[in-house]
Amino acid sequence: MPEVFFHVGAGRAASRWLQERVFPHFRGVRYVPRTRFRQSANVVRRGGDLPVLVSRQLGYRELTPAVEWFARAAPAARPILVLRRHDEWLRSVYLREIKELRYVPFEAFIDFERDEGVRPRSSALFRKRIRVLEDHFEHRPLVLFFDQLIEDPRGFVQTIADYVGASYDEARISFRPSNRSYRDRQYRFLREVGRRWPVKQREEPGPAALRWLRVRGRRLAWHAGVALGRVAPAQFLGSDPLLTGEQLARARAFYEADWEACVDYARRHNPGLIAGD
Repeated sequence: MPEVFFHVGAGRAASRWLQERVFPHFRGVRYVPRTRFRQSANVVRRGGDLPVLVSRQLGYRELTPAVEWFARAAPAARPILVLRRHDEWLRSVYLREIKELRYVPFEAFIDFERDEGVRPRSSALFRKRIRVLEDHFEHRPLVLFFDQLIEDPRGFVQTIADYVGASYDEARISFRPSNRSYRDRQYRFLREVGRRWPVKQREEPGPAALRWLRVRGRRLAWHAGVALGRVAPAQFLGSDPLLTGEQLARARAFYEADWEACVDYARRHNPGLIAGD
């Protein structure tokens, strides 16, 4: 069986950038992209001389079932996890909800007091994600941090390449972010649209054709929001901020112990690598 590496991507932590702009250019490994995750177990079983790199973006609901499934085929896989500080990550996740017209006030998005929000508080417990990987694989995960990518993107890519034993031509990798954030005005416009014509927070999966129509419809709405947000009257955009510094500070304080546990884990178990503070 070949050596296997499993990038367990988290949303809003450079997962799509790695999957589309970095991993396909790695040489000396067989890369299994996210769209072929269900075939990855067969790729591993077929064996071969090259290491296998599998990448899949997993939300908090999908994480444990997907890890359990993959671990049955590759229990000796070496997981790779990239984490982003909680307040920054929640800000990005929340703005994505606004972009997808699923607006609710931030306090209803994640409720730090009663845990009655759209998103449970446990969904942002990153040490728990590390523990899931520890429980299912023989090797501890390589834990990296989004701040490392921002500060030194080339060094960040080299760290992963060295870990999986890959080489690459740096000129073939685009270091531009794959998801450009909308400007404040455009987010405000989409927020007002979401207030007036909200999309369901959780939709039933439904047939493939219906899912395709949903995705296409949202993309159309995003592009329309980008265009109309530039010219919409100021009174339509609302005067209240998308997020306040107080809300972000509260999120950071609430998850401070969890973040420190993740940083400490990386320092203890990823020797030679600089963990992000």
